[in-house]
Amino acid sequence: MRKLLAEIILAILCGKDYRTLALAVINERFVTTAQDLIADIFAYKKIGGNWIEKLVNDFGNKTGKYNKYKGLWYGCLNEKTVKNMSGNHSTKEIRLEYGKRNIESLRLLMNNFENPQFQLRVSITKEDETIELDEVESMIFVNMISAMKMTLQGGGWSEVGKVVEKPLLYIIFKLLNVSDDDYILLPDKIQKSGLVGNREIDAIIFSKDREFMTVELKLLVGNPEIADEAFSRGVDLFLTETLSEMMKEEAKNIGVTVVELRKERSLREIYDFLRMRKVNCTEPEVFTEPMLKNQIDVLINQWDEDKINKENIKLLEKLKELTS
Repeated sequence: MRKLLAEIILAILCGKDYRTLALAVINERFVTTAQDLIADIFAYKKIGGNWIEKLVNDFGNKTGKYNKYKGLWYGCLNEKTVKNMSGNHSTKEIRLEYGKRNIESLRLLMNNFENPQFQLRVSITKEDETIELDEVESMIFVNMISAMKMTLQGGGWSEVGKVVEKPLLYIIFKLLNVSDDDYILLPDKIQKSGLVGNREIDAIIFSKDREFMTVELKLLVGNPEIADEAFSRGVDLFLTETLSEMMKEEAKNIGVTVVELRKERSLREIYDFLRMRKVNCTEPEVFTEPMLKNQIDVLINQWDEDKINKENIKLLEKLKELTS
């Protein structure tokens, strides 16, 4: 994962499109999750009988092996579909009931499907043992995997952004030689601190005078509402891929500095902002892409989120003492 993170961060800092790399993260999760589902299907098919119904019931029922997502997927559903069908409700009982109904309707459809031109049969092999699903079971299996893929694909883009954001900020600060004592990459617990109130921000940076400014980083921004949320929180520095001219004008009017990471000089623009705010940092080197790659490869291996979070908590406690 660190290797892939390094590749994504390199692409971002070089102003390149990294969406194919983000897709690699989603696809990796898809393959891993598919293996997990197939293991369950393999085990239940060996039991025989109404094994699909048992699979849905066991993972969808709170008294069984309850797993919210598996309960949905084995019913060939995702949460959005359930909410659309039920008037925006998605309790355990509703998910289980709709899953059972959906499997029943799929069985009815397949059993009454006349003269199909093609037939699908899925076989699953583990070591020297193979099981084979009949035509109906195979089609239901395809629907299960499809439901899982839709769930991962739907939340995958924003999740990739969240996974990349903290180490990306860490590497930016390191490339600009910002001291570890001069920034905090906030974990969830610190976001509730008195220093920033209830604002959800990604980092705090301190000037030489120990005044702090807030930073928010949003990747894969698909709609202006995400930028609006950051602006409404009054962040000092907003980092994103690209932003419309209208949104940039709005940011300027309310005093938010925007740096677009797709630009070649984005690192220099971040440095200019920090220097103007009297943050201890150094001018970024002029990196060739191979040189930058080497730097990122080294820094990503130094990234230890748990350790940094603990250090940030200690630093925050000291700052609260100083500002009380």
